[in-house]
Amino acid sequence: MLRLYKPITDDIFKLQEYLEYLVSAIWCGEQKEECDKYLDVNLKPLFDKYEWFRNEIKTIYEECKNLSVDDKKKIIDTFKALKNISEVCEGNIIPLKIKQLPIVVEELIKPFFVKCYESLLERSLVPGDKLQYYNSIIKENKYKFCPCCGYVSFESAESNYREAYDHYLPKAEYPFASVNFFNLVPLCYKCNSDRKSTKNPVNGRKAYYPFSLNPETHIVDIQVKFSHIKVKDYDNFEKKELQIELLGDDEKCNTWDDVFDIKERYFDEVKSFSKNLLKEMKKRWKGYKDEGINKSYVDIIDREIDLMMDDKYDDRKFLKIAFLQEVKNCNDIVEVYSL
Repeated sequence: MLRLYKPITDDIFKLQEYLEYLVSAIWCGEQKEECDKYLDVNLKPLFDKYEWFRNEIKTIYEECKNLSVDDKKKIIDTFKALKNISEVCEGNIIPLKIKQLPIVVEELIKPFFVKCYESLLERSLVPGDKLQYYNSIIKENKYKFCPCCGYVSFESAESNYREAYDHYLPKAEYPFASVNFFNLVPLCYKCNSDRKSTKNPVNGRKAYYPFSLNPETHIVDIQVKFSHIKVKDYDNFEKKELQIELLGDDEKCNTWDDVFDIKERYFDEVKSFSKNLLKEMKKRWKGYKDEGINKSYVDIIDREIDLMMDDKYDDRKFLKIAFLQEVKNCNDIVEVYSL
């Protein structure tokens, strides 16, 4: 992740609390009577009003009666583990995947959770609204661009539309995190649908957790490195000639790259603007020269980098800065573009 979200408090988290009570106290509790005897004030109205909700809870309740004490504990422990997504990303908690849990989870509980996400939240049948929550978290963080890749623009907080929520830990493997909004991350379509899809970022490795109370302390540096000297057409780089390096936590950066194809995408972005950016630097340098101002081509680059640093996460500037910093180290480019 290039940047992290600062989390906010919102009613949208309450559905996860409702379902935790359903899992721990009803399905995996000490069943002695009909399940409606154990419903709390949050679940009872939904249970009474919606037939699908009532029928599926009852069906799962009856199936769970046949589970051993150990199997019930597995389910409860896995649900609790998936409340703490940050510790899962750090590798400090390793929750069981769906195939390691009793079959009732895959066959009945998972579809029920997904339906709750799609039907209850989308139709405002429980506290919380997906669009309002999106607008609130965008206002809090003031992000104009996807925090994962940094260059695809976002729907603003004033829009009637929103970016899609990515299930950071995929619901196919971790259904108990399917309605947990600490696992639901607004990402652009290129990161979410095109690249990540159902990939699991914590498949035996550490990953950046997309939320932090102190997101400003999260620093990932992007470096561009040339591996050639020969002067050529600089909007036609080949991958062997220009590399992207991600500097941060090595394991988490590798995960970020693997899941979202970050290096390849950054390469394509740098390739798309490199020649025009170099020409712009030359144009500015010649302008100073025509005015009799003694500034070198490298001076112009340094000035441009300083100007970009104030808002480096706008308009791919973090990539342009990395590119220009490397340009200064390549005498061939400087010589060609300063003639």
